Amino acid sequence: PAGRVNRRRYPYGGECIAITATEQVQFRITTVPGIEDMCAREIRTVCDGLPLCVDITEKPFDLAGQLMLGVQYDTASVTVEQIVARLHGLKLAFHVIRHVCETLLPPSPGLADVCDAVSACRLPDCPAHHSFRVTSRRSGEHSFTSLDVEREAGSVVQKNTAMSVDLEQFTRHIRVDLIENRLLVGIQTTRRGLDKRFSWVFKPRVSLKTVVAQALLQLACDGRSDVGHILDPFCGSGTILLEAAATFPDAEITGFDVFEQVASGAAANVAHAGLNDRIAVRQADARELRKQLPAASVDIIVTNPPFGVRLGARTDFKRLYHQFLSGAAHVLKPGGRLVFLGGRRRHHVVHILKEVRSLSLKHVRVIETGGIYPAIYVMTRLPNRE
Repeated sequence: PAGRVNRRRYPYGGECIAITATEQVQFRITTVPGIEDMCAREIRTVCDGLPLCVDITEKPFDLAGQLMLGVQYDTASVTVEQIVARLHGLKLAFHVIRHVCETLLPPSPGLADVCDAVSACRLPDCPAHHSFRVTSRRSGEHSFTSLDVEREAGSVVQKNTAMSVDLEQFTRHIRVDLIENRLLVGIQTTRRGLDKRFSWVFKPRVSLKTVVAQALLQLACDGRSDVGHILDPFCGSGTILLEAAATFPDAEITGFDVFEQVASGAAANVAHAGLNDRIAVRQADARELRKQLPAASVDIIVTNPPFGVRLGARTDFKRLYHQFLSGAAHVLKPGGRLVFLGGRRRHHVVHILKEVRSLSLKHVRVIETGGIYPAIYVMTRLPNRE
């Protein structure tokens, strides 16, 4: 309620400051399923310093890869636009949606039920002189498609607001998402995904998502900012390399790929980004790291080796990973971290670590990306062991 002094404790040791003239706003944040907790911490970080109270729910309505952010803010000191600007600085998120309403429809809802619910929602800041489009994400069994929702909901929005439809040059992006029989209506504030941080000269059909690359780097640095040398020995198109350069502006960054065409493509992406002085890319085999770099010369290794269904039937998985992990242990400094994306069958990695005893497995988390479920492995190089 406006004018109410509110003081409340939240996770991670934060405490809401006293504010006297308040309003409330909600946002829905989309991210990679499996890193919701990391995204929640980043939200608190980017909002730090603003006079507001933040309440975060991970996986609202049991939706993996999403967070609901409730914000109570001091209207005399901050605006919704300033809060949105902070949220647009997130590196572990795809989109920021200002949440307007949530409606539980009847089981097996029809289009009429959807339209009635949309009509009952009062969309903020949607004057008649603006243009709009409607996008729908739908999951579950329904007798209609997402395109049907967009068309019919768009008619309702146009009638209620008098805004004009413009699918390309819109000024308001209305989201009407249907999960089973739960309808979520909001206004998407991000025109492009927050992960669209780089332009690419070379990009294979399958490449690592920028958000995943950032998550790997955050797990590797563990809050450190003084990272000297970062290595990606399976660099592909260079997503991790470019993300590392943006995250650690003083670090030396090296990328290898065994295929000449891929290494050349990654080098082209690095050059296009103007980072030739920061990032060195060359053709090299990740199974032979001992030959490529001096012992104890790398602070962190962050990489995305081939795994699971992407390995050929004749690929010797155990041999590949044994050679890679053994070489990684050799070039890592004591206390250095190795973080990589691999198959979620943890017993393969645990078995290899019984032989490569200088690496200690600290953390494993399964994520979802591209319809598959790999695991992120976090390891530490133990001191004085080879």
